Amino acid sequence: MTRSVGRLSATRYERLAGHVDFSRSHREHTEVPETVHCDTHGDTQQAFACEHLTGESFGLGFNRNDPTEENPFPDAWCDDCEIVRAAHDGWEEVPDELCKIVLLCSGCYERSCIRNTRPTVTFDELLNLRWKCASCDEWHTGPCLDFGFSEPHYWDKNQEKASRWTNLVPRRLKKPSKTFLDSDYCSIDDESFFVRGLIHLPIIGAADSFCWGVWGSLSRANYEALLKADDEHCNVELPPMFSWLSTQIPGYPETLNLKMWVLIQEPGMRPHFRLERGDHPLCMEYHHGISPSRVKEIMFERLPALEE
Repeated sequence: MTRSVGRLSATRYERLAGHVDFSRSHREHTEVPETVHCDTHGDTQQAFACEHLTGESFGLGFNRNDPTEENPFPDAWCDDCEIVRAAHDGWEEVPDELCKIVLLCSGCYERSCIRNTRPTVTFDELLNLRWKCASCDEWHTGPCLDFGFSEPHYWDKNQEKASRWTNLVPRRLKKPSKTFLDSDYCSIDDESFFVRGLIHLPIIGAADSFCWGVWGSLSRANYEALLKADDEHCNVELPPMFSWLSTQIPGYPETLNLKMWVLIQEPGMRPHFRLERGDHPLCMEYHHGISPSRVKEIMFERLPALEE
């Protein structure tokens, strides 16, 4: 059975909080869909959380029992609801109006977990960092959340010479070139094709994301389709495109050829890359979040000067 729950804060299935683990007995005697449909994540497994953890909430705490193979998404509640639970020595005597439980998809549940988990080092502790930008040579205050790479890993100096003339002509006026590089696309010997995009890593306990600006490979057909759609300003209609990560990101084990999908955005916006699940640290950060302390570590590694 599938029930549509829409986007993060859309239609919700509400039930009473009566017993430990949010009235499992009540759930057993009520028709509750095992699969839900979400406009963002598609058809996924059902999950339950207090209403405070839905929508765009962040930093509220994320309490639950340990996930198991049988129950990978145990019922979750925020720190305020945990105070209520502790004050009543469990859920049995908690008034319904103090802790309302809602249905959400497992994808929204995982997103809420990342945004609401309280890390040891909080995002607010990065707000006073001062750092010097390598591009503008100016000092800035606050976390630096975007690092990029100007060319794919496979681009070299010989190809740079072959492509210099193409950068002087607008793309729409150029004849197809076997080898070229601009700020958005790259072709090498008319055999290898790449697009520049963003990998968004959600920051644990925060509403912000950390971004790697990287390159991904494209098939010839997808490359040509994306170029055409980009010129015609209709690229939002293109489906996801398979890609291999084509940037070696420092501070990780080898990142080349990680599997991902190119998600086309509105005209004028760089594509987003969706990494497939795996045990690579970058994949783990993409799907489970990056800690503020890890963001700070990257800033120290990548910035020419940083002051606390």
